[in-house]
Amino acid sequence: MSVRNGDKPLLLVAMMLSLALMLAGFIVGFQTDIAIQSESLQPVSPEAGLTWLSALGRILAANVPALCLLFSGVITGGASTLIAWPLTAIYIGSTMRLGRTHMGIGEVVASIWIYAPVEFLGLLLGAGAGLIPVVAAIRSALSPSEEAGPLRQYVAKFPLALKMFGIAWVLVLAAALLEATVLATKGFAP
Repeated sequence: MSVRNGDKPLLLVAMMLSLALMLAGFIVGFQTDIAIQSESLQPVSPEAGLTWLSALGRILAANVPALCLLFSGVITGGASTLIAWPLTAIYIGSTMRLGRTHMGIGEVVASIWIYAPVEFLGLLLGAGAGLIPVVAAIRSALSPSEEAGPLRQYVAKFPLALKMFGIAWVLVLAAALLEATVLATKGFAP
């Protein structure tokens, strides 16, 4: 991905905002205690009908719409990304807390270390892409040296946002392939 020098600070701001939203949501989610309501969560045996392909389908059915929702800020002035990303991260944090309660942190980390960083990076990039145009418009509105107005800057950053979304999609797909392999071999239903 080629980024002109003028876009590097813009990218940095959008990605730092995305990271802050993710961390805030994750921390809030990790503080929730949904373990009492989830006593029925049990591993299933691989013979119980969980195939690699069905696991992949379930994972993609959850992650691709989440990625698209995070990216939708590109057409909503960033509003949908600012709302959806912390909520998604709250879900991730509460799921981590639930896993820690039922399996222990060591088993959780051992189960997700191979795919979770790739998946989180993909979602982080998708959210950053959803924020790029609005960050450019705000920068333009606040900077007297910008020759193009906020709306022109907003529209001009769509190609960069689409490139980032494409990279995010590839990362989420790669993570889903890895996660499906882990789930199918361990016998956990996603």
